[in-house]
Amino acid sequence: MMNQYKVYSVIATYNGLQWIERCLNSLLASTQTSHIVVIDNGSKDNTVGFIQKKYPMVQLIETGKNLGFGQANNIGLAIALKNKADYVFLLNQDAWIETDTIINLINVHVANPVYGILSPVHMNGAG
Repeated sequence: MMNQYKVYSVIATYNGLQWIERCLNSLLASTQTSHIVVIDNGSKDNTVGFIQKKYPMVQLIETGKNLGFGQANNIGLAIALKNKADYVFLLNQDAWIETDTIINLINVHVANPVYGILSPVHMNGAG
């Protein structure tokens, strides 16, 4: 029942190799599955190669240049809307989620459909 929603998770990356594994692993461990889209803004480190090798299930879009955070997220949002996503979850490359984060946000929205945008509580690595 938890995975009845079509969720797209969008991550804009730029030289995010040091963080991307934890970020992607947290999404893959989520109780609510999502289609993961990474928009890479022309990383010069091995972010792209690492994702291609370790995460072939991730949809990776290479912009070839740094379009900035907003434009990269807009590309991901457009993909999600084109594919009729019920929800889009924007996640920073240096952040990670708890296993129930996405489903908890969906449940809040289902209980409060007038809410247009929801965000989890943001904490530092120590909690």
